[in-house]
Amino acid sequence: MNKILVVATGWHFSSHFYENMIKQIVPDGWGVDYFCVAHRLPENENTVNEKDHLRLSDDRVDDTFLLQLDMMMYEYPITTQQIARLGWHFMLEDNTVGDMECFNQWSEHFDYKDYDFILVTHDDNLILSDQLFVDIVSGVEVHKPITESRYGMGHQFDTELIPLDNDWLFLDNGYNQHIPKAFEPRGSFSFYKKELIDILPNNKFDMYQEGGMGIVNRVGKTDSVGHDGISAWNAHSGTFRDFLYNELPGLGLVDKTRWLSNTKRVSKYCVEGERGFIQNYRADGETYVNDVKNLMVEMGWV
Repeated sequence: MNKILVVATGWHFSSHFYENMIKQIVPDGWGVDYFCVAHRLPENENTVNEKDHLRLSDDRVDDTFLLQLDMMMYEYPITTQQIARLGWHFMLEDNTVGDMECFNQWSEHFDYKDYDFILVTHDDNLILSDQLFVDIVSGVEVHKPITESRYGMGHQFDTELIPLDNDWLFLDNGYNQHIPKAFEPRGSFSFYKKELIDILPNNKFDMYQEGGMGIVNRVGKTDSVGHDGISAWNAHSGTFRDFLYNELPGLGLVDKTRWLSNTKRVSKYCVEGERGFIQNYRADGETYVNDVKNLMVEMGWV
């Protein structure tokens, strides 16, 4: 049987995420294992208090649609037991670094070679569809970079729409080529083929370069510190980007990169949260707001 691994970083504990991510329809001949690698407990006082303001009012007619989405995301404070009952394997690990670090910690206990591909995801993502795995396996249309079109500061590529065949190694949620640092994996909702993990140094992501744990050590901390408090952790996105640029000659790994959409943070499968909230858009501005609104209109949600 082919197998898919889902590894979620447990920090924000959106009840909507844990309920809906695990409802994905499983393709014929495939199996899926779900792991929450938590860096604090969902019952922790900080975990609950940071989202309680979203649960305290019933009839706020002036709320923006983004805030309403966040209210849906954190409808109730989910517990460790409830996450496990949904079918997630729950692990509590040190609060070292975010993003792909949860895979590194998971791999200290399990073998990634048992899986064909791996989804590494944050738990503040709004899951919109149960067709994600079915579409990936059946060859949904995706966006592929045209490597010879590289322009700008070197991080922008034109793209083409192609069916997703078996030639990809890295599949990310969304890409907007008009952003100067367009080709910069977010690590928020990304798929990695087993063969890509095979060629990573020590079969792990490099999360400890300057700008990562060496500058911001959060082990033992259970409070969220906002955008600036852990902005140094963003450096490992650039580290992985450079790996994709340089590991194979002729941008070989860039050529094996795909995106589910041409809108950053937003696809028909997932809207990626920012520091715990859908309403946050400091990194992407009004473009993100318009992309989410257009998708919500298309889906009939607003």
